[in-house]
Amino acid sequence: MKVGFLNPINRTTGPGNYGYHIVKELIDLNVDVVPITFNNYNYIFDNIENIQIPIPTSNRYIAMMIYPIISNKYLKNNDFDILHSSGTYYLGPDVLTLHEVHKGMIKSRDYWRIKRYLPWESSILYYERRNLNDPDIKKIKCLSIGEKNEIIKYYNVDEEKIAVIPNGVDLNEFRPDPHKRAEIREELGFDNDEMILMFSANEYKRKGLDYIIKSLPDIPNNIKLLVVGKDNPLPYKKLASSLGVTSRVVFSGFVPDIKSYYLASDVFIFPTSYEAFSLATLEAISCGLPILATKVNGTEELIQDWYNGFFIKREKKDIADKINIINQDENLMRSMSLNARKTAKNYSWKNAAEKTLKLYKDILNI
Repeated sequence: MKVGFLNPINRTTGPGNYGYHIVKELIDLNVDVVPITFNNYNYIFDNIENIQIPIPTSNRYIAMMIYPIISNKYLKNNDFDILHSSGTYYLGPDVLTLHEVHKGMIKSRDYWRIKRYLPWESSILYYERRNLNDPDIKKIKCLSIGEKNEIIKYYNVDEEKIAVIPNGVDLNEFRPDPHKRAEIREELGFDNDEMILMFSANEYKRKGLDYIIKSLPDIPNNIKLLVVGKDNPLPYKKLASSLGVTSRVVFSGFVPDIKSYYLASDVFIFPTSYEAFSLATLEAISCGLPILATKVNGTEELIQDWYNGFFIKREKKDIADKINIINQDENLMRSMSLNARKTAKNYSWKNAAEKTLKLYKDILNI
């Protein structure tokens, strides 16, 4: 079986991380995988065949509009048994992994209303609609039950055509480490008696950072917020200043080794308005962090109230109430931490790759 796997593989984005781990695990399962990337992404696999598709622009928005056209032309005469596109980078692959239902996302709260009418947004919706309505695609692979329901709701796709295979997590890379925790907390200037809430995202507004900052005046002063990710921090620094909590919000920016920041933290907080299945939540629970997150695709399957975290609303009072419950009960915090790690063990990249391989075999009747 020869599989062409089309994805902008990297270790810095959700879809890119997905591509890296699935390809790596498929190789370990002795599948002949050919990673197909674009020339504006660094290639990260050695000693195996690969294809790099030339994209004549460094502008990511223009590139988003022309990826499928160029990849289809470039791979027109491919000799793959299975062509798997992780995202709508190709028109009519055998298997399509959808990392979000874009139509569902633009209907979610706090999505910039004008943005949905911009050219690249229209192109994403066009390619999404075209692929999901393409009878030649054998299987649509999504990441959560909620995402599957959105595909059916917005595009009326036959349920039998959809396979739900959740994201995974590297259980060895993301694991509790008390010694590393102490080192990182000292480097970041956190005291032993401080509770650290960690928020990680590249879209602060959609992921609900403002709601967390607004909750800080209603929780004890020894609780700090660690903000990891790349977005404009200025509006949120102004908000923190207006509420008198500037000293309690630490902006780290993008960090190449995010696992250290999970280890330095006590709770992962994520009041997002839309997800397909957030990798950050899986990485956090694998490091033993209780999760406070909104009930969206993925988290509704991952979180159990009072077991490994709490569902929260995008409201400062509800967020503050849930934080205070955990802060006031050390035994609850400890049990949630242990249960978070137990939950993570159900989500490995090996398991995701094995299910993906079964999907290929079902398509090929082998």
